[in-house]
Amino acid sequence: MTNATKYYIWLSLALGYSTPKCKALASIYPNITAFYQGGVMEWRLSGVLNDKDISALEATPLEKAYEVIARCNELGISIVSLDDPSYPEKLKEIYDPPAVLYMKGRLPDFTQHLSIGVVGTRNATAYGKKASHVLAGALAKVGVIIISGGAVGIDSLSHTGAMEAGGTTVCVLGCGINYPYLMQNQRMRDDIARTGALVSAYPPDYPSGKFTFPERNRIISGLSDGVVVVEAGEKSGSLITARLAMEQDRDVFAVMGNITSPYSQGTNALIKDGAVPVTDFTDITGYYPQFGIVAEPDDPVIPIPVHKKNTGVSEDAKKVYESITAEPVHIDSIANASGLPVNRVLQAITELELEDLITCEKGRMYRLK
Repeated sequence: MTNATKYYIWLSLALGYSTPKCKALASIYPNITAFYQGGVMEWRLSGVLNDKDISALEATPLEKAYEVIARCNELGISIVSLDDPSYPEKLKEIYDPPAVLYMKGRLPDFTQHLSIGVVGTRNATAYGKKASHVLAGALAKVGVIIISGGAVGIDSLSHTGAMEAGGTTVCVLGCGINYPYLMQNQRMRDDIARTGALVSAYPPDYPSGKFTFPERNRIISGLSDGVVVVEAGEKSGSLITARLAMEQDRDVFAVMGNITSPYSQGTNALIKDGAVPVTDFTDITGYYPQFGIVAEPDDPVIPIPVHKKNTGVSEDAKKVYESITAEPVHIDSIANASGLPVNRVLQAITELELEDLITCEKGRMYRLK
Protein backbone atom coordinates (compact mmCIF):
# COMPACT_ATOMS: atom_id res chain seq x y z
CA MET A 1 0.00 0.00 0.00
CA THR A 2 1.32 3.47 -0.91
CA ASN A 3 0.69 6.90 0.59
CA ALA A 4 -1.78 7.62 -2.20
CA THR A 5 -3.75 4.37 -1.86
CA LYS A 6 -6.43 6.03 0.25
CA TYR A 7 -7.11 8.51 -2.56
CA TYR A 8 -7.48 5.74 -5.13
CA ILE A 9 -9.92 3.97 -2.81
CA TRP A 10 -11.81 7.25 -2.46
CA LEU A 11 -11.92 7.62 -6.24
CA SER A 12 -13.31 4.13 -6.76
CA LEU A 13 -15.89 4.53 -4.01
CA ALA A 14 -17.13 7.74 -5.64
CA LEU A 15 -16.81 7.00 -9.36
CA GLY A 16 -17.37 3.23 -9.45
CA TYR A 17 -15.27 0.11 -9.79
CA SER A 18 -15.10 -0.17 -13.57
CA THR A 19 -14.75 3.42 -14.76
CA PRO A 20 -11.90 4.36 -17.13
CA LYS A 21 -11.71 7.78 -15.46
CA CYS A 22 -9.42 6.59 -12.65
CA LYS A 23 -6.78 5.56 -15.20
CA ALA A 24 -7.22 8.86 -17.04
CA LEU A 25 -6.71 10.84 -13.83
CA ALA A 26 -3.66 8.73 -12.90
CA SER A 27 -2.09 9.57 -16.25
CA ILE A 28 -2.66 13.31 -15.70
CA TYR A 29 -1.69 13.37 -12.02
CA PRO A 30 1.26 11.06 -11.30
CA ASN A 31 0.67 12.08 -7.68
CA ILE A 32 -3.07 11.60 -7.15
CA THR A 33 -2.72 13.37 -3.77
CA ALA A 34 -2.39 16.67 -5.63
CA PHE A 35 -5.63 15.98 -7.44
CA TYR A 36 -7.47 15.35 -4.17
CA GLN A 37 -6.02 18.40 -2.44
CA GLY A 38 -6.82 20.64 -5.41
CA GLY A 39 -10.51 20.46 -4.58
CA VAL A 40 -13.49 21.12 -6.81
CA MET A 41 -11.75 23.70 -8.97
CA GLU A 42 -8.92 21.28 -9.79
CA TRP A 43 -11.41 18.47 -10.43
CA ARG A 44 -13.20 20.61 -12.99
CA LEU A 45 -9.96 21.66 -14.66
CA SER A 46 -8.89 18.04 -15.09
CA GLY A 47 -11.17 17.74 -18.12
CA VAL A 48 -12.00 14.15 -17.17
CA LEU A 49 -14.97 14.57 -14.86
CA ASN A 50 -18.52 15.76 -15.45
CA ASP A 51 -20.81 17.49 -12.95
CA LYS A 52 -22.22 14.16 -11.74
CA ASP A 53 -18.73 12.84 -11.05
CA ILE A 54 -17.75 15.95 -9.13
CA SER A 55 -20.92 15.77 -7.03
CA ALA A 56 -20.10 12.13 -6.24
CA LEU A 57 -16.56 13.08 -5.15
CA GLU A 58 -17.91 15.87 -2.94
CA ALA A 59 -20.42 13.46 -1.39
CA THR A 60 -17.74 10.83 -0.58
CA PRO A 61 -15.65 11.76 2.47
CA LEU A 62 -12.09 10.48 2.64
CA GLU A 63 -13.05 8.83 5.93
CA LYS A 64 -14.84 6.15 3.86
CA ALA A 65 -11.49 5.15 2.41
CA TYR A 66 -9.98 4.93 5.89
CA GLU A 67 -12.85 2.64 6.90
CA VAL A 68 -12.08 0.34 3.96
CA ILE A 69 -8.39 0.25 4.92
CA ALA A 70 -9.25 -0.58 8.53
CA ARG A 71 -11.55 -3.39 7.40
CA CYS A 72 -8.85 -4.80 5.12
CA ASN A 73 -6.34 -4.73 7.98
CA GLU A 74 -8.85 -6.58 10.15
CA LEU A 75 -9.33 -9.30 7.50
CA GLY A 76 -5.73 -9.58 6.35
CA ILE A 77 -6.51 -8.25 2.87
CA SER A 78 -3.76 -6.43 0.97
CA ILE A 79 -4.47 -3.34 -1.14
CA VAL A 80 -2.68 -2.54 -4.40
CA SER A 81 -3.51 0.76 -6.10
CA LEU A 82 -2.65 2.01 -9.59
CA ASP A 83 0.45 3.81 -8.38
CA ASP A 84 1.84 0.76 -6.59
CA PRO A 85 4.91 -0.84 -8.25
CA SER A 86 3.34 -4.28 -7.67
CA TYR A 87 0.20 -3.39 -9.65
CA PRO A 88 0.32 -5.66 -12.76
CA GLU A 89 1.53 -3.68 -15.76
CA LYS A 90 -0.50 -5.97 -18.01
CA LEU A 91 -3.70 -4.89 -16.27
CA LYS A 92 -2.76 -1.21 -16.48
CA GLU A 93 -2.82 -1.53 -20.27
CA ILE A 94 -6.56 -2.07 -20.52
CA TYR A 95 -9.04 0.75 -21.06
CA ASP A 96 -10.63 0.56 -17.60
CA PRO A 97 -8.29 -1.01 -15.03
CA PRO A 98 -9.57 -0.96 -11.46
CA ALA A 99 -8.14 1.87 -9.38
CA VAL A 100 -7.58 -0.60 -6.55
CA LEU A 101 -7.05 -4.35 -6.29
CA TYR A 102 -7.93 -6.07 -3.03
CA MET A 103 -5.96 -9.25 -2.53
CA LYS A 104 -5.27 -12.29 -0.39
CA GLY A 105 -2.11 -14.18 -1.22
CA ARG A 106 0.62 -12.95 -3.51
CA LEU A 107 0.44 -11.80 -7.10
CA PRO A 108 2.74 -13.77 -9.42
CA ASP A 109 5.17 -12.10 -11.80
CA PHE A 110 3.04 -11.56 -14.90
CA THR A 111 5.96 -10.15 -16.87
CA GLN A 112 8.14 -13.26 -16.58
CA HIS A 113 5.45 -15.92 -16.93
CA LEU A 114 2.78 -16.62 -19.51
CA SER A 115 -0.68 -16.13 -18.04
CA ILE A 116 -3.78 -17.73 -19.51
CA GLY A 117 -7.39 -17.13 -18.52
CA VAL A 118 -9.50 -20.28 -18.53
CA VAL A 119 -13.26 -19.75 -18.60
CA GLY A 120 -16.41 -21.64 -19.49
CA THR A 121 -19.91 -22.55 -18.49
CA ARG A 122 -21.01 -23.26 -14.93
CA ASN A 123 -23.16 -26.12 -16.25
CA ALA A 124 -20.24 -28.01 -17.72
CA THR A 125 -20.54 -31.49 -19.15
CA ALA A 126 -18.25 -34.31 -18.09
CA TYR A 127 -16.17 -33.56 -21.19
CA GLY A 128 -15.86 -29.87 -20.31
CA LYS A 129 -14.98 -30.58 -16.68
CA LYS A 130 -12.24 -33.02 -17.58
CA ALA A 131 -10.94 -30.84 -20.42
CA SER A 132 -10.58 -27.78 -18.17
CA HIS A 133 -8.92 -29.80 -15.40
CA VAL A 134 -6.45 -31.52 -17.74
CA LEU A 135 -5.69 -28.41 -19.78
CA ALA A 136 -5.12 -26.11 -16.78
CA GLY A 137 -3.01 -28.75 -15.09
CA ALA A 138 -0.81 -29.27 -18.15
CA LEU A 139 -0.31 -25.52 -18.58
CA ALA A 140 0.44 -24.95 -14.89
CA LYS A 141 2.95 -27.80 -14.91
CA VAL A 142 5.12 -25.94 -17.43
CA GLY A 143 4.91 -22.65 -15.49
CA VAL A 144 1.84 -20.96 -16.98
CA ILE A 145 -0.23 -18.85 -14.56
CA ILE A 146 -3.89 -19.92 -14.67
CA ILE A 147 -6.49 -17.19 -14.14
CA SER A 148 -10.19 -17.81 -13.69
CA GLY A 149 -13.24 -16.61 -11.78
CA GLY A 150 -13.78 -19.12 -8.98
CA ALA A 151 -17.27 -20.19 -10.13
CA VAL A 152 -18.52 -23.78 -10.24
CA GLY A 153 -17.92 -25.77 -13.39
CA ILE A 154 -15.04 -24.84 -15.70
CA ASP A 155 -13.59 -22.19 -13.35
CA SER A 156 -13.26 -24.49 -10.35
CA LEU A 157 -11.81 -27.38 -12.35
CA SER A 158 -9.24 -25.01 -13.87
CA HIS A 159 -8.13 -23.72 -10.46
CA THR A 160 -7.91 -27.18 -8.93
CA GLY A 161 -6.13 -28.60 -11.99
CA ALA A 162 -3.48 -25.89 -11.71
CA MET A 163 -2.97 -26.41 -7.98
CA GLU A 164 -2.82 -30.20 -8.26
CA ALA A 165 -0.07 -29.76 -10.87
CA GLY A 166 1.90 -27.67 -8.38
CA GLY A 167 1.34 -24.48 -10.37
CA THR A 168 0.04 -20.99 -9.66
CA THR A 169 -3.53 -19.83 -10.12
CA VAL A 170 -5.24 -16.48 -9.60
CA CYS A 171 -8.95 -16.25 -8.79
CA VAL A 172 -10.70 -12.99 -9.70
CA LEU A 173 -13.91 -12.56 -7.71
CA GLY A 174 -17.10 -10.71 -8.56
CA CYS A 175 -17.62 -9.59 -4.95
CA GLY A 176 -15.59 -8.60 -1.92
CA ILE A 177 -13.04 -11.24 -0.93
CA ASN A 178 -14.77 -11.97 2.38
CA TYR A 179 -18.34 -11.88 1.02
CA PRO A 180 -20.12 -15.24 1.62
CA TYR A 181 -20.56 -16.18 -2.04
CA LEU A 182 -20.61 -19.80 -3.25
CA MET A 183 -19.53 -21.16 0.10
CA GLN A 184 -19.01 -24.68 -1.24
CA ASN A 185 -15.90 -23.25 -2.93
CA GLN A 186 -14.52 -21.60 0.22
CA ARG A 187 -11.92 -24.30 0.80
CA MET A 188 -10.73 -23.96 -2.79
CA ARG A 189 -10.44 -20.18 -2.39
CA ASP A 190 -8.43 -20.65 0.81
CA ASP A 191 -6.08 -23.00 -1.05
CA ILE A 192 -5.68 -20.48 -3.87
CA ALA A 193 -4.82 -17.71 -1.39
CA ARG A 194 -2.07 -19.91 0.08
CA THR A 195 -0.42 -20.77 -3.23
CA GLY A 196 -1.49 -17.95 -5.57
CA ALA A 197 -3.86 -15.02 -5.13
CA LEU A 198 -7.49 -14.11 -4.62
CA VAL A 199 -8.17 -10.77 -6.29
CA SER A 200 -11.15 -8.40 -6.36
CA ALA A 201 -11.84 -4.87 -7.50
CA TYR A 202 -14.47 -4.63 -4.76
CA PRO A 203 -13.80 -3.70 -1.12
CA PRO A 204 -14.58 -6.06 1.76
CA ASP A 205 -18.25 -6.95 2.32
CA TYR A 206 -19.21 -5.85 -1.21
CA PRO A 207 -21.92 -8.23 -2.49
CA SER A 208 -22.07 -9.95 -5.85
CA GLY A 209 -24.72 -8.60 -8.22
CA LYS A 210 -25.99 -8.44 -11.75
CA PHE A 211 -23.12 -6.29 -13.00
CA THR A 212 -20.23 -7.43 -10.83
CA PHE A 213 -19.45 -10.57 -12.85
CA PRO A 214 -19.26 -8.85 -16.26
CA GLU A 215 -17.08 -6.19 -14.59
CA ARG A 216 -14.93 -8.95 -13.08
CA ASN A 217 -14.44 -10.57 -16.50
CA ARG A 218 -12.40 -7.63 -17.82
CA ILE A 219 -9.87 -8.26 -15.05
CA ILE A 220 -9.56 -11.96 -15.92
CA SER A 221 -8.81 -11.11 -19.53
CA GLY A 222 -6.74 -8.05 -18.57
CA LEU A 223 -4.36 -10.13 -16.46
CA SER A 224 -4.03 -12.71 -19.22
CA ASP A 225 -1.90 -12.95 -22.35
CA GLY A 226 -4.67 -15.05 -23.83
CA VAL A 227 -8.03 -16.49 -22.84
CA VAL A 228 -9.18 -20.03 -23.59
CA VAL A 229 -12.89 -20.84 -23.56
CA VAL A 230 -13.30 -24.52 -22.71
CA GLU A 231 -17.05 -24.97 -23.03
CA ALA A 232 -19.74 -22.35 -23.58
CA GLY A 233 -23.29 -22.24 -24.83
CA GLU A 234 -24.48 -19.83 -27.48
CA LYS A 235 -25.26 -17.13 -24.89
CA SER A 236 -22.70 -18.03 -22.21
CA GLY A 237 -21.18 -15.29 -20.05
CA SER A 238 -17.79 -16.74 -20.98
CA LEU A 239 -18.26 -15.26 -24.44
CA ILE A 240 -18.29 -11.82 -22.77
CA THR A 241 -14.80 -12.57 -21.45
CA ALA A 242 -13.72 -13.66 -24.94
CA ARG A 243 -15.09 -10.43 -26.42
CA LEU A 244 -13.33 -8.36 -23.76
CA ALA A 245 -10.10 -10.23 -24.47
CA MET A 246 -10.33 -9.29 -28.14
CA GLU A 247 -11.04 -5.66 -27.24
CA GLN A 248 -7.96 -5.70 -24.99
CA ASP A 249 -5.84 -7.15 -27.80
CA ARG A 250 -5.51 -10.50 -26.05
CA ASP A 251 -5.45 -13.82 -27.90
CA VAL A 252 -8.56 -16.01 -27.83
CA PHE A 253 -8.46 -19.80 -27.84
CA ALA A 254 -11.31 -22.30 -27.80
CA VAL A 255 -11.38 -26.01 -27.01
CA MET A 256 -12.98 -27.89 -29.86
CA GLY A 257 -16.23 -29.46 -28.75
CA ASN A 258 -18.92 -31.93 -29.69
CA ILE A 259 -20.91 -30.41 -32.56
CA THR A 260 -24.12 -31.95 -31.21
CA SER A 261 -23.74 -30.43 -27.75
CA PRO A 262 -25.42 -27.09 -26.91
CA TYR A 263 -22.54 -26.47 -24.51
CA SER A 264 -20.09 -26.36 -27.40
CA GLN A 265 -22.03 -23.99 -29.65
CA GLY A 266 -20.28 -20.93 -28.24
CA THR A 267 -16.77 -22.38 -28.43
CA ASN A 268 -17.22 -23.78 -31.93
CA ALA A 269 -18.60 -20.41 -33.07
CA LEU A 270 -15.50 -18.70 -31.66
CA ILE A 271 -13.31 -21.01 -33.73
CA LYS A 272 -15.28 -20.19 -36.86
CA ASP A 273 -14.79 -16.51 -36.06
CA GLY A 274 -11.03 -16.86 -35.78
CA ALA A 275 -10.25 -18.17 -32.28
CA VAL A 276 -7.30 -20.56 -32.14
CA PRO A 277 -8.58 -24.16 -31.81
CA VAL A 278 -7.14 -26.13 -28.91
CA THR A 279 -6.64 -29.89 -28.81
CA ASP A 280 -3.75 -29.94 -26.32
CA PHE A 281 -1.87 -27.42 -24.19
CA THR A 282 0.93 -26.93 -26.72
CA ASP A 283 -1.58 -25.25 -29.04
CA ILE A 284 -1.45 -22.45 -26.45
CA THR A 285 2.18 -22.48 -25.28
CA GLY A 286 3.44 -22.72 -28.85
CA TYR A 287 1.69 -19.42 -29.56
CA TYR A 288 4.09 -17.59 -27.22
CA PRO A 289 7.70 -18.50 -28.15
CA GLN A 290 8.97 -15.43 -26.24
CA PHE A 291 8.37 -17.24 -22.94
CA GLY A 292 10.64 -20.12 -23.95
CA ILE A 293 8.29 -22.87 -22.79
CA VAL A 294 9.59 -26.18 -24.07
CA ALA A 295 7.17 -29.06 -23.63
CA GLU A 296 6.27 -32.18 -25.51
CA PRO A 297 2.59 -32.55 -26.41
CA ASP A 298 0.58 -34.55 -23.93
CA ASP A 299 -2.38 -36.60 -24.96
CA PRO A 300 -5.17 -34.52 -26.52
CA VAL A 301 -7.04 -32.35 -24.02
CA ILE A 302 -9.62 -35.11 -23.84
CA PRO A 303 -11.04 -36.98 -26.82
CA ILE A 304 -14.80 -36.90 -27.23
CA PRO A 305 -16.09 -40.43 -26.49
CA VAL A 306 -17.41 -42.34 -29.50
CA HIS A 307 -19.24 -45.65 -29.91
CA LYS A 308 -16.91 -48.64 -29.95
CA LYS A 309 -17.32 -51.36 -32.57
CA ASN A 310 -17.58 -55.12 -31.99
CA THR A 311 -18.68 -54.74 -28.39
CA GLY A 312 -20.03 -58.30 -28.14
CA VAL A 313 -23.06 -57.21 -26.12
CA SER A 314 -26.67 -58.42 -26.53
CA GLU A 315 -29.02 -57.02 -29.15
CA ASP A 316 -30.92 -54.97 -26.55
CA ALA A 317 -27.66 -53.56 -25.23
CA LYS A 318 -26.58 -52.65 -28.77
CA LYS A 319 -29.80 -50.65 -29.29
CA VAL A 320 -29.40 -48.89 -25.96
CA TYR A 321 -25.70 -48.25 -26.61
CA GLU A 322 -26.47 -46.54 -29.92
CA SER A 323 -29.03 -44.35 -28.13
CA ILE A 324 -26.43 -43.00 -25.67
CA THR A 325 -24.13 -40.14 -26.66
CA ALA A 326 -21.06 -38.36 -25.31
CA GLU A 327 -23.45 -35.97 -23.56
CA PRO A 328 -25.59 -37.31 -20.69
CA VAL A 329 -28.93 -38.75 -21.87
CA HIS A 330 -31.92 -39.41 -19.60
CA ILE A 331 -33.22 -42.96 -19.36
CA ASP A 332 -36.62 -41.91 -20.75
CA SER A 333 -34.92 -40.54 -23.89
CA ILE A 334 -32.91 -43.74 -24.19
CA ALA A 335 -36.10 -45.81 -24.00
CA ASN A 336 -37.74 -43.67 -26.69
CA ALA A 337 -34.74 -43.78 -28.99
CA SER A 338 -34.15 -47.52 -28.61
CA GLY A 339 -37.83 -48.50 -28.80
CA LEU A 340 -37.41 -50.73 -25.76
CA PRO A 341 -39.46 -50.77 -22.54
CA VAL A 342 -37.75 -49.29 -19.49
CA ASN A 343 -37.23 -52.65 -17.76
CA ARG A 344 -35.25 -53.98 -20.76
CA VAL A 345 -33.36 -50.69 -21.02
CA LEU A 346 -32.29 -51.04 -17.38
CA GLN A 347 -31.05 -54.59 -18.02
CA ALA A 348 -29.13 -53.39 -21.07
CA ILE A 349 -27.64 -50.47 -19.12
CA THR A 350 -26.37 -52.86 -16.45
CA GLU A 351 -24.74 -54.95 -19.17
CA LEU A 352 -23.12 -51.89 -20.75
CA GLU A 353 -21.83 -50.65 -17.39
CA LEU A 354 -20.29 -54.04 -16.66
CA GLU A 355 -18.55 -53.87 -20.04
CA ASP A 356 -17.27 -50.37 -19.10
CA LEU A 357 -18.90 -48.84 -22.19
CA ILE A 358 -21.06 -46.21 -20.46
CA THR A 359 -21.11 -44.33 -17.18
CA CYS A 360 -23.96 -43.17 -14.97
CA GLU A 361 -24.42 -39.57 -13.83
CA LYS A 362 -26.90 -37.91 -11.50
CA GLY A 363 -30.60 -37.94 -12.32
CA ARG A 364 -30.69 -41.28 -14.20
CA MET A 365 -28.49 -39.85 -16.93
CA TYR A 366 -26.01 -41.94 -18.92
CA ARG A 367 -23.19 -41.10 -21.30
CA LEU A 368 -20.52 -42.87 -23.34
CA LYS A 369 -17.28 -43.69 -21.57
